[in-house]
Amino acid sequence: MNREELIRIVVWQYAFVCVVAAVAWLGWSLAAGLSALAGGLCVAVPNSIFALNLIIGQMTRKPMKPSGVIVGEFLKMIVICCLFAAVAKFFSGLNWPAMLAGIIAAVFGQFGLIFNKH
Repeated sequence: MNREELIRIVVWQYAFVCVVAAVAWLGWSLAAGLSALAGGLCVAVPNSIFALNLIIGQMTRKPMKPSGVIVGEFLKMIVICCLFAAVAKFFSGLNWPAMLAGIIAAVFGQFGLIFNKH
């Protein structure tokens, strides 16, 4: 996967999360919008960091080894779970359905590249 595709995936994730957060905010409440935003960012931020790591590896001509990619994905999943736990613990007005919608939006944002190749 090249640099442009990685950047495009990350942009699609943030776009989907922002749209879902705006819909939750306008459709329900500010707490729902913030919950959707928090859930989506719990997924999108670690994905962005991992994509940045892959891009830096491509730019320095030292691409990550397959075992490094697997370890990186595993660490990314651990960070995502820790962020979910932190949001659940510290966000007192958390709206769980909205948070789940934000998570789903971030995950589906990864498929944006499939539907928009150009």
